Amino acid sequence: MALVSVIIPFHKTRRYLKDCLESLQEQNLEGIEIILILNGVAEDIDDLLNDNMIVKSFGEKINVSKARNEGLNLTNGKYVYFMDSDDYLYGDSLNRLMDVARKSDADFINGERISTYYIKERFNEELKKTKLTESKNLSNMQYSLRLLSGLNVAGEEVLSVLHCLIKKELIGNIRFDENKIYHSDYSFLIDVFDNINTFYGVENALYAKRTSDDPIYEPTLYQIEENRFINYYNEYENVLNKLNNVSGEKYELLKKEMANKLLKFYYNGYKFDHNNEMMNISKNFNLDELNFFEKLEIRALQSKNMKKVKLFKGLRVGKKKLMRLLKNRWRFLILFYFRIYNKRPINDKKIFFESFKGNYYTDSPKYIYEYLYNHYPNDYEFVWLMNDKKAIPGNPKTVKRNSLAHFKQLATSKYWVMNTKQDFWYVKRSGQVFLSTWHGTPLKRLGFDMDNIHLDNPKTKEIYLKDSKDWDYLISQNPFSTETFPRAFAYDGRILETGYPRNDLLYNADEDKIAQIKRDLKIPDDKKVILYAPTWRDVETHELEDAKYGLELDLNLLIESLGDEYVILIRTHYLISNNLNLDDFRDFALNVSDYEDIAELFLISDLLITDYSSVFFDFANLKRPILFYTYDLEEYENELRGFYIDIKTEVPGPLLKTTEEVLDAICHIDEISEEYSQRYDEFYDRFCSLDDGNASKRIVEAVWNRH
Repeated sequence: MALVSVIIPFHKTRRYLKDCLESLQEQNLEGIEIILILNGVAEDIDDLLNDNMIVKSFGEKINVSKARNEGLNLTNGKYVYFMDSDDYLYGDSLNRLMDVARKSDADFINGERISTYYIKERFNEELKKTKLTESKNLSNMQYSLRLLSGLNVAGEEVLSVLHCLIKKELIGNIRFDENKIYHSDYSFLIDVFDNINTFYGVENALYAKRTSDDPIYEPTLYQIEENRFINYYNEYENVLNKLNNVSGEKYELLKKEMANKLLKFYYNGYKFDHNNEMMNISKNFNLDELNFFEKLEIRALQSKNMKKVKLFKGLRVGKKKLMRLLKNRWRFLILFYFRIYNKRPINDKKIFFESFKGNYYTDSPKYIYEYLYNHYPNDYEFVWLMNDKKAIPGNPKTVKRNSLAHFKQLATSKYWVMNTKQDFWYVKRSGQVFLSTWHGTPLKRLGFDMDNIHLDNPKTKEIYLKDSKDWDYLISQNPFSTETFPRAFAYDGRILETGYPRNDLLYNADEDKIAQIKRDLKIPDDKKVILYAPTWRDVETHELEDAKYGLELDLNLLIESLGDEYVILIRTHYLISNNLNLDDFRDFALNVSDYEDIAELFLISDLLITDYSSVFFDFANLKRPILFYTYDLEEYENELRGFYIDIKTEVPGPLLKTTEEVLDAICHIDEISEEYSQRYDEFYDRFCSLDDGNASKRIVEAVWNRH
């Protein structure tokens, strides 16, 4: 007989189940049986299963309560353990519980649940900001019930069967209420609780209770639950009614720990949404550990004096905000933005431009601005977010990021033109118009189309959702982007399928312009130009100390064969470019990572070498050769973000794995161009046909109604 039967209901989201099952595989599986209940599953998960699992499938979708009951009917273990398929174990957490079970034979053994947005590989970052529940000065029962209440689980939840070993014989015929979609584990636990006599809480046995990083297409039950607080409240009241009719230490301790959790929720999350319910709950709050002013607030809540509650809560929250303001000048400026500037009149003629957070004067905002300035110089007031002084035609007003002037101009401009996600504190006012140009046709999966998030912020998809709701217009370079962006950004606004303004230069520049760019970069007229522009890898952003600062292309090999004929321009992410040392390659390799406008580099380049950067969608407008140096293709495609198109059959150039292959391709570039000419034409027709030098004009006509 197995020691533990693990029951996992699964409906959808394969990538979460993969994390879940992998975390189980990291345990000592001796003594564990895994029971997977598949309900209404459409995704192919056969490769995640093995012969040692007990799998039961339902063609129709069943709720979690029924799935858990079906799992209980199949168990053979001494203990039952419940997991959700979108959660995972940290380290050897289940082994820790099992070790205690073998030694103590306790009826109920549990560890700590911790809410997280992080994928499994990054859960350590959650622990850095989490104060774990300590067992100091607590009995086994006290600590177990404190863990059960879930102090580190977000929201109002006060009970859960997750991450608990429960003796199967004590469950008997008790089952989950299949009429309940949410919180059926409350009544289940209380019914089983009557049979439990020995409890054991285990320190540092951690369970990651994942909040979905995709609240639109892959939400958890917690994220789709309507009237969430009322549901919690009703279940809490039902539990209290049962507990008030019984006596004993375990019942009193359980009531106390549930009340402590809800008291923490009141202080951290309550926003006067459900006054009557919270006042009823507050009668159970323990005031012993509160300070004088906290006691005044809770007593006012208990006496249902909402006037005093709002007064005391306002003072408490106000003090907290004041301390933050005093410690952080930036918060003070934000307050000024919200309270002062956002109440000033909007200037209907003012346009606010921003490109890459104010670090560059470039990309589509630049060319939209220049079209407006050249054609309507006296009709609008132009403002640029610019962190350093730049030579901008027309001498527009410039403001530094996060300055008072930035806040003022943002708040009072009728139009916003930006090419990236906006800062979280931007608040678009009624009457303002937001034109998002974005910054490229995507090769790599984007936004809500991404799987596990390796990016610096695990709430990336929530940020995309929040940002896209503010956009009034979104520019698309081609029909492919028009189809992709609404899903990737969860965007339902107007799309301008116009081509990219930043590519207007590729059609409108004359020979004098091209010659001037070469002179500025000191490139000899008799040298051909290679542009090497690799992408930045997402996996490098969350652990900067582990970032790969090396240049994967071997310049020593290239200079030997190409030094007399070519110059190579290297454009990389700033974290790499700042560490590049090209002293040994003078007159051959030039670091152009800080060159503002990549379109100008395209103009002077005879050949592009890239990997997974979207730059080749733009460069293809010139119909010049493109080589793809994809030395880490399998890792990038399978483990990081994946691609929208089949990179092996659709990109307009060869995939090369080594510098030797790159060198050989350059030496035979005419043959390569001939070999890929048909694919190049097909690629151009699909992705570049709208770019014709007039995208800025079309956008100005659409947004500003200038015909």
